[in-house]
Amino acid sequence: MVSIYEALDEGMASFDENEKREAYLGFFKNTFPFLLCPALFKRNDDLPSLNWVRVKYDDHAGHDFPEQQGVYMFMVSVESQKLPMNSYVMYVGKAGDTDSSNTIAKRFMDYVNVSGYKKRPKVKKLLKYFSEHLFYYYSVVPDGDATSVVERALADIFVPPCCQMDFSGEVRSLLRRVRII
Repeated sequence: MVSIYEALDEGMASFDENEKREAYLGFFKNTFPFLLCPALFKRNDDLPSLNWVRVKYDDHAGHDFPEQQGVYMFMVSVESQKLPMNSYVMYVGKAGDTDSSNTIAKRFMDYVNVSGYKKRPKVKKLLKYFSEHLFYYYSVVPDGDATSVVERALADIFVPPCCQMDFSGEVRSLLRRVRII
């Protein structure tokens, strides 16, 4: 009996060059679906003042991450003198909260160690395929402020393709209806 994997591999072996290219592009389209919606940008009003720090993911060794609670984003940016500034918010997260002692420093290290993201396949693919174009943005959130509220507002604004559950209930419901999550 042929396993399903063998059957799939045999099927893919018959792809011509254009079908292989389409399958490759389809992989990224389906793994990282984007939704940009100007009406969601209004959640910006719900955010406190944040001071964002930018660190290149694969050049983080010399950076001193704060041992404080905060929020963070992974953004893909294609940097070239031939291109204008650009970036795509891929993931939003929080480090610590009113009931947690996690920090931005500890949270970043979770993304350097495979054990920190192995149960999140989209984040794993993000790190695998985009690490040379990936930037980690973080901002400290003052003690006593709920990082989960800030994280939720950021997720609602950007609808990052690697986030699954960090949206407000209203936005999560809408995203399910349009099959984004």
